[in-house]
Amino acid sequence: MRRALALVALCGAALGGCSSVPGPGEGSSQSWLLAPAAAIAIVENGYTELPHVGMALATWALVDPLAPNWQISAARLDERHVRFHLQHKLLHTGGEGEARQVLARNAERISREEGFSEYEIIRFEEGIESTRPFARRTVVADVRLLRGRALPGL
Repeated sequence: MRRALALVALCGAALGGCSSVPGPGEGSSQSWLLAPAAAIAIVENGYTELPHVGMALATWALVDPLAPNWQISAARLDERHVRFHLQHKLLHTGGEGEARQVLARNAERISREEGFSEYEIIRFEEGIESTRPFARRTVVADVRLLRGRALPGL
């Protein structure tokens, strides 16, 4: 039973590592070599016992590092105005300063999809929502979608 559990943990670590780090020749990093070494260290040090695996799965479920850092919703105010609501993850491992970048990417996407050439952020409010047990960073922004300024008829 212990060997089967160790084999499952080793395969899971190898498959998870292979999908999230660049392979040979991709990028300048050789960090893809760490996945097999980490899996061997886990098995050799006895971290494949049930309490350790259970704690690792619970931590993964709470933190969920592959989930997006921001929940985004957009509502049309009128033909040319969109209001964005962004909420940061409750448990996160970074991403505090990326709200404006996330907003810019989404405003750009919506402006292109709607046939506008530009956008302008006319209001940007960032704050902390004091929820229990964790505080949550929030952003509310209004965006005006614009036609081309050089050729306004387009």
